[in-house]
Amino acid sequence: MRSKLVLIIEDDQVLRESTSMFLKEEGYEVLTAKNGLEGVEKAMEHIPDLILCDISMPRMNGYEVYSIISQNSATSFIPFIYLSAKTEREDIRVGMQMGADDYITKPFDYDELLKAIELRIAKREKLINATESGFKAILDSTLTGIMIYQDERVTFTNSKLIKIFGYSQDEFLKINFFDLVHNEYRTELESKVRRCVRGIQRSFNTTFKASTKSNECVNIDCWGGLSTINGGNALIANLINIDEYRKRAESQHTGAVNIYLNEKTERISNDEPVTFNEPQNPHGLTGRELEVLQLICKGLTNHEIADKLFLSVRTVDTHRGNLLGKTGVSNTAGLVVYAIKHNLFFVED
Repeated sequence: MRSKLVLIIEDDQVLRESTSMFLKEEGYEVLTAKNGLEGVEKAMEHIPDLILCDISMPRMNGYEVYSIISQNSATSFIPFIYLSAKTEREDIRVGMQMGADDYITKPFDYDELLKAIELRIAKREKLINATESGFKAILDSTLTGIMIYQDERVTFTNSKLIKIFGYSQDEFLKINFFDLVHNEYRTELESKVRRCVRGIQRSFNTTFKASTKSNECVNIDCWGGLSTINGGNALIANLINIDEYRKRAESQHTGAVNIYLNEKTERISNDEPVTFNEPQNPHGLTGRELEVLQLICKGLTNHEIADKLFLSVRTVDTHRGNLLGKTGVSNTAGLVVYAIKHNLFFVED
């Protein structure tokens, strides 16, 4: 079992480094950030098990950090503990009203800090385990085959998918799913899955041929979508056996379904996988955020963007943080990829 990862967002270098050293001695992995903006970027990129965050900081304060973290699906579940001076009692009250899990006043006792961290992580794991159990029960009751792909492997298959391919749950967890896909489709499917898991695209639809445990060839229609499970990116994929569904449709005389399935099979035969086109601006970026995104894609710094849009650098920092939070990417490079993917920025020749 891996060590728990704690992110410390604190502008006081001495406190940041001493707290980091203490937690490492207690067996935790630790990331540190010297300001709020850097903290948000590291939270989005590494998805820590808990965040310790100062309230008064440059380049995005603790409230702004929590606001972004709590609104992003990948980080909203992370326990969040404020670090604050005793003179900031009103600030503490505001932070707790926003939904933070706890607060520790500075200077703090390290044993007190350790107990707070252990308590919050334990509560989070208990909630995740209960939620995941119910979630998988729902997935197992669907009529389509469903699998969860995470950490470069299949971590869950429902009973319908087991029926399609003939492998048991334990067997699926041990094999490489892509080995079942015929060679002419494998590279493209692997690319779509990994792009989705990495957040480069949020969903896809494609068709491919695969082999069952008994070496029977099946035509598969697959929809995949990005999700967050246990704090990490995962793909939840729906798969149907096209031939099986056609037989069912023919027996029920459902003409529209027949037309759809015939089209799918024809495209497989012609090696024309179906893809899903993302809508523009799917995460509701505001006009100002789109302006900032355009200039980020052109390589401008925050100071240059502020001058161009007649804004303060702090405001640009906030917009950049909002963009990271809404799009779910972890850094500037991710924002550029996101903008190009969603036709929000066109690369000039």
